[in-house]
Amino acid sequence: MRYRHGVYRFVGAGVLLLLLGVLARAEEMTTRDAQRYGVDIVLLKGDGELRGAVLQRDKDELWMAVQRSWLESHQPEMLATIDQENAQQRATARTEIVSRIDTWITARASQTRLLAVLKQERERLQAPVAEPPEPTQFVEVKVPAERVRRVFTAAAASRQLALVAWSQQLDRVEQTTVGALRKLMEKETPDWATQKIDLADRLPAGAPQSPDEWAARQAIFEFEYGEPLEFQGTGNLLVRTGAGAEKPDMAALLASAAQETLTSQLGALGLDTGASPAKPVDWKSAAQTQARDLDRSGFSVTRIPQITGTGPATVEVFFFARLKDGDWHPIWSDAVTTDPASIKPAEIDRLKSDPQVQEILKVTQTLSLGDSAGQALRFGAAVQTSQQQAATRLFEFRQRYNRRLDSPPLTWTLPRD
Repeated sequence: MRYRHGVYRFVGAGVLLLLLGVLARAEEMTTRDAQRYGVDIVLLKGDGELRGAVLQRDKDELWMAVQRSWLESHQPEMLATIDQENAQQRATARTEIVSRIDTWITARASQTRLLAVLKQERERLQAPVAEPPEPTQFVEVKVPAERVRRVFTAAAASRQLALVAWSQQLDRVEQTTVGALRKLMEKETPDWATQKIDLADRLPAGAPQSPDEWAARQAIFEFEYGEPLEFQGTGNLLVRTGAGAEKPDMAALLASAAQETLTSQLGALGLDTGASPAKPVDWKSAAQTQARDLDRSGFSVTRIPQITGTGPATVEVFFFARLKDGDWHPIWSDAVTTDPASIKPAEIDRLKSDPQVQEILKVTQTLSLGDSAGQALRFGAAVQTSQQQAATRLFEFRQRYNRRLDSPPLTWTLPRD
């Protein structure tokens, strides 16, 4: 499911204080009261409350996505002010982006494909805006920390209910109890608990961007339209893939994982395999060093687990961007888990018939570990399944932000000071 609307950014401490002064007085709420709902509830000093999803919170401020329909019913004046302020901010933001693009074009003058995309974006952003944007489902309210009295955060399962309900645009999600939402979902959407819901598609386009947010967009665009830098690894192994590097075989990574795991297990039993122990490596630092040497603003890393022969096969994927401090930070990550027991025999046979998989077999046969070869193959098939899904999720993340430089905000994916 894709979110169809956006979130407005509410800025201006003076205006916020004025609006908070006219909020309707809310009844005092307890933790037990708040747990009846699937949404986050923020009580404000001076009375009043907001209901939605807290996106970020630090010592200075709290950012919250609040559904437009809820604000229309409870805080119509606040909503009108936010819409007015954002209309003004969008015009300023477009001018700022054009200036940033000019600087960017100069810095990457040798990258033909990237430059063509940047010039198209500059032309689009310089064109007159014919119509105001479509009204958004969510509004982003930015509340100074001193105005926050108390925050009730919904439990993970309860929030999942609310997210699915929001994605389906059900009525009165904020006022509906978890029990009522669960009954509705069990009837209408039986798989609600496992659905992956992402609010980003309903976030606003065209808001002003901080230096970190702009740097993150640059990293995504350069990864997509320049020369992508990709890594894969497991345990102590990290290898470069993609443009300018020979892509490693999954079988080779699995073989390395098997060797490292089995060697460790035998070592714990006091047995010597003859293999040299792997030296510990900080894979994040290793990847960042290569990114610095190659002058890349972003890169991806896919991490597969060590082979144990049992248990789930979890693959993690990260996207790093060079932010304003000059270092690379993970701005997005995900993990996919596959149970080896769910792999069909046909997948095992397919993997076993691959000549490169013989590396795994050699490891297990050399160590005389009996059925470990079969376990490694099943685990390897599960890892491949997880990796394919993880690659799809990374692609979806990039697609969300690589089409327009004024697309939905990246702000809450970034590390905060």
